Amino acid sequence: MKKSIVFVSNSLPTYDKDSGANRLKEIIEEFHNCDFQCYFLTKEKNSNSKYWHFFSEMGVVIVNFLEIEKIQSLKNVDYVWFNGPISFKKNLNFVTQHLSESKIIYDMVDVHFLRYKRSLQINPFKISDYKRYFKYKKIETKLIRKAAIVIAISQKEKEFISKYVSSEKVITISNIHYTKVNKKDIPAFNQREHILFIGSKHTPNIDAIHFLYHKVMPKVWKINKDIKVQIIGDVVEEIKGIANPMFEFLGYVPKVESYFLNSKFMVAPLRYGAGVKGKIGQAFEYYLPVITTDIGAEGMNLTNNHQAIITNDSNEFATKIIELYENEVLWQKLSNASEDSLKPFSKEHLRDVILYLKTLSN
Repeated sequence: MKKSIVFVSNSLPTYDKDSGANRLKEIIEEFHNCDFQCYFLTKEKNSNSKYWHFFSEMGVVIVNFLEIEKIQSLKNVDYVWFNGPISFKKNLNFVTQHLSESKIIYDMVDVHFLRYKRSLQINPFKISDYKRYFKYKKIETKLIRKAAIVIAISQKEKEFISKYVSSEKVITISNIHYTKVNKKDIPAFNQREHILFIGSKHTPNIDAIHFLYHKVMPKVWKINKDIKVQIIGDVVEEIKGIANPMFEFLGYVPKVESYFLNSKFMVAPLRYGAGVKGKIGQAFEYYLPVITTDIGAEGMNLTNNHQAIITNDSNEFATKIIELYENEVLWQKLSNASEDSLKPFSKEHLRDVILYLKTLSN
């Protein structure tokens, strides 16, 4: 008999706008490829959106929370997959009321309360983050126990969350990455210009942009005033006080490939956060070198000066930008390491986990 799974989230994954949504899209695709019948339970109503069309054409049956009879008809599904803490908290009681026989999978995406704990270490007077810290800690250390299976995004976060829930329940599924271009076809070092940052309104991204603009780039521009930073993502509403032609906000870009192929490298100066950073894996998909921080590299098993340049110091970050912008040998070394960097994030690993889940539902 065909296995089945219901994914639960308030909206369909906007896979071309943020890495978490792209990860969920890859996971749904792989469940479908492994012959699961996939459903998506959502509050979204726009059946004309490109995301609705994408998942429908894949074969995913989209069900609205208001369609009670349809939901009740799914009572024999093997798994219900909750995506992230908000969906888990808001919808767990409703779903278990109607799908009481299904095994609950809680995908943490990342450990949210850890992210806010780190934010408070930088800015201890941010009251809103104290509220978020306690809110998510309650979900991620207590409510989490109601799940049969917990998905952590890295081995490091699996070890961290196993302090609060049995480690036997925790399975690791990270971001899914694979090369998107043929290495021999990518533009050469001397054909490239500018440096790239990609991010959403997610607060660690906004903090990183300010850190880059106020603490790092002034040091860079003292030495090389021609290095331009290009920022991809809907962040303009969140950014105040930055107006500089050498710091360009591009907004939402539906097709980002040309920027990954024509930039000199990616910068990801994240000072806090959690999980695994999709922007870094995405850079590796295009053989694009990366300069980042310990937080940016977390959970990816990267070696400094081999797979990426990793530094937390604003002075060294600036020095490395200047060096990598001019040093073709270093650039080539980092670019060549991209494929090795992607191996832990392969579709093959995801498929192995899904096949394992298939055996559990027997």
